[in-house]
This record gives sequence, structure tokens and C-alpha cells, in this order.
Amino acid sequence: MMTTEPRTDRPVVKLFNGRYTIESTATSDHRTFWVRRQDDKDEFAPGKRIVYLLTGPKNDDLDSYTPFAFVDDDGIHVWHSKAQRSKLWAIYADMLWTLALDGAFSPWATKQGYRILVEGACVRCNRVLTEPTSIRTGIGPICAELGF
Repeated sequence: MMTTEPRTDRPVVKLFNGRYTIESTATSDHRTFWVRRQDDKDEFAPGKRIVYLLTGPKNDDLDSYTPFAFVDDDGIHVWHSKAQRSKLWAIYADMLWTLALDGAFSPWATKQGYRILVEGACVRCNRVLTEPTSIRTGIGPICAELGF
């Protein structure tokens, strides 16, 4: 009998580092998240994995993202300081976690009509793609306007 599960003594990562865009199929609204590990030399949370939400204009610049939670193999843990101010952070965390793990079988997909898109790079200039249409076509809006 064959199995598709990798055999390893190490734990399997459930949510990989990278950028994820969640899109509403009803409205086409979307949000982009970046999961990344802090450098061991960082002052804040060295070595910890953090979830960021794109809130600024540059999808490849960490300064355009707002950090709001730690992530480990048990889930996304919204910081108390964020959770106190808005329930939206917990909603984002649940949406990202369940869509990343369960995909089309997630209640966010089956009942709410959301889908998750994994980070891509433009085939021409290699810039990060976070717009749903760009991720699907593999080309960014600037390169598309230039006719590539």
C-alpha cells in the first residue's frame, strides 16, 4: 500500500512562510498576508514566525505590512493588543489558517465564498504578485500594461 504522506522524523510545517492573498469570489475584495520568520538578531521576537497584513502600497516592502500575530503549528495567535482593539484580526487569523490548511473544504470557502492564492512572481520582472488577477495570469499590472 502506497502513502502520499512524507516520512520524516521532523514535524511538518502547516503554514509555510510566504505571501497569501485571500479573495472574496462574491466581491473580488482581497487581503494579502505575509508569514515570515523574524531574524535571530531582531529585537522583537527573534526567531518567531509572524503574520502581517498588507496595509500599505508596496507588497514587497515589510514597512507596508502591519504585524498582528504569531504563528506556529497549533495555529495563528493574535496579539492581545490587536485583539482588544478589533475582532477583525481574529477573523483574519481564522480565515488564513483554515483556508491555508483546508483550501476549498474550509467553511470560509464553502459557506462564505473565499479562496486563497499563494504568492507568485511576475514572469517578466520577478516582482511579487499579490493581486488575484496577477497571481492567476503570472504577470503584474505594470508589465501587462506594457504589453508583456
